[in-house]
Amino acid sequence: MTTAIHIGRFKMTWLLGGVFPFTADFMPAVASAQGQHNFAAAGLPIEGPSFEPFHAFAIEWDNHLWLLDAGPGLEEGPDRGEVLNELRTLGHEPEDVDAIVITHLHKDHTGGLLTAEGKALYPNATLYVGETEMAFWTNPDQVPAGNQRDHEVALLMQAHYQGRIEVLADDAVIRPGIRFVPLPGHSPGHNGVMLEDGDARLLMWSDLMHSAAQQFNNPEWSVVVDLDPERAIETRLALLERLAEEDTLVAGSHTQGVGKVRRHASAYKLVPAEGGVFEHSE
Repeated sequence: MTTAIHIGRFKMTWLLGGVFPFTADFMPAVASAQGQHNFAAAGLPIEGPSFEPFHAFAIEWDNHLWLLDAGPGLEEGPDRGEVLNELRTLGHEPEDVDAIVITHLHKDHTGGLLTAEGKALYPNATLYVGETEMAFWTNPDQVPAGNQRDHEVALLMQAHYQGRIEVLADDAVIRPGIRFVPLPGHSPGHNGVMLEDGDARLLMWSDLMHSAAQQFNNPEWSVVVDLDPERAIETRLALLERLAEEDTLVAGSHTQGVGKVRRHASAYKLVPAEGGVFEHSE
């Protein structure tokens, strides 16, 4: 089943690339009594795992088809390369994609830009990337030792989409109604993407969170792949606090569902979007 939501003139459809098991290996704090409580409260075994998604998103309006990220492709294993198949269930081929907005250059968001042979999968797409992120991941002197494959995929992207990459300011308006929202910490230039049309707003916050079961209750917990954990926590807390006062819808690359952030006890929760905004299809 595919799920889509309308934000004014924009139709956003979830493209599920696969899932991964979320445990204390990914977030050490989950091994605590509080982490076990969080899993149990979500109806899961106290040690997990929760199975979290690798999402990309299709954005359609007028005669345009854009993607938000491209999913992992084969970079996270053969069972997590389903974004292209999901796109085809919508009746589209790679040639139909006009542009791809890249939130950040971790390989589970960029691997899907490439074929199994490492060539460009989307022959007509312009890529939009934030300047801080592009500068970091294409400079071998800055990339941490554990992130060499992210660097390699970024260089493949740079080579095979040559002439079709637009490097923009971190807070750029990409086109009317679509803009970057800087959310640094997970990576230096990690961005969310805001869709806006009239009073309708949705923030796709990318990797701000990796587990709704854990991080709404404990937003001060970070994952081991956050390059700057302290800044990631600061970014997450500030954004959640702001969103709790707004009517902005949110969705994420590694969390299920869509809704509005609201305060809950000493932390936060996601209140699901009201009915009438979704389309579901088999």
